[in-house]
Amino acid sequence: MAPPLIRRLQATGLSDIGRNRTLNEDSFYCDEELRLLLVADGMGGHAAGEVASREAVSRIAAFLHQSHLDNDPEMTELEVQEYDDESTLEDLPNPAIELITAAVQHANKAIYGLNQEQGYPEGQGMGTTVVGLWMPGQSDEAVVFNVGDSRLYLCREGQLSQLTKDHTWYQYWLDHGQIGPAPSSNIVMRALGIAQHMPASAHLQGLQSGDLILLCSDGLTSMVSDSLIEETLGRTDRDQLQWACKQLVDMSNEYGGRDNITVILACYT
Repeated sequence: MAPPLIRRLQATGLSDIGRNRTLNEDSFYCDEELRLLLVADGMGGHAAGEVASREAVSRIAAFLHQSHLDNDPEMTELEVQEYDDESTLEDLPNPAIELITAAVQHANKAIYGLNQEQGYPEGQGMGTTVVGLWMPGQSDEAVVFNVGDSRLYLCREGQLSQLTKDHTWYQYWLDHGQIGPAPSSNIVMRALGIAQHMPASAHLQGLQSGDLILLCSDGLTSMVSDSLIEETLGRTDRDQLQWACKQLVDMSNEYGGRDNITVILACYT
């Protein structure tokens, strides 16, 4: 019997300081062999948001690299399980989701520890959002996960779908009846480093050959509409990923570029 086909996750990324910032606090990470993609959007200004975002991607990547080296046999086959923010580890028999949860908490602990060393009380100091995609073993299932308002989109046959939900007061307001005036859309409810424990949202998503996956910081989505993102990705071939990344960053700057802009674009082939 022929071995199962392991499809390739071809990816590229681009980060830009934008038009209004003096420092780029975003970080990103692409590993086609491990099939891991990460974008982190640091916050904290003088409290070193760029350190937080860099720590997030490096710590999560190192944690998953170690799992890969350990060659855990449970990672080769995944069972699709329903998962939501009310679930606990005891509710999650899926080993890949448990591993992602542990990797994110590992990064959170490291950043929180740096804040404690600097004398910041809980809730202050540097922090970072993170969004990621990881495809363990030989599966066509990806673990999609996030903390904060950096996003992951799937573009399949020209149709764009947002696969993550923002952890913001604005999203909370939308989800709970839109009572009272709308809060600002950029106030995050979750970020790595600001509390000793910070849960990630995670779920499994099946991928198909030809799918495009976009990960981005809110420097893109606060400036560029989903319809324009869909239009750009709809005319992007797998050999045009770098071009499409630049198109998205350029559009964000053309519409104001108020924040750092980071994008990863991947094609599943």
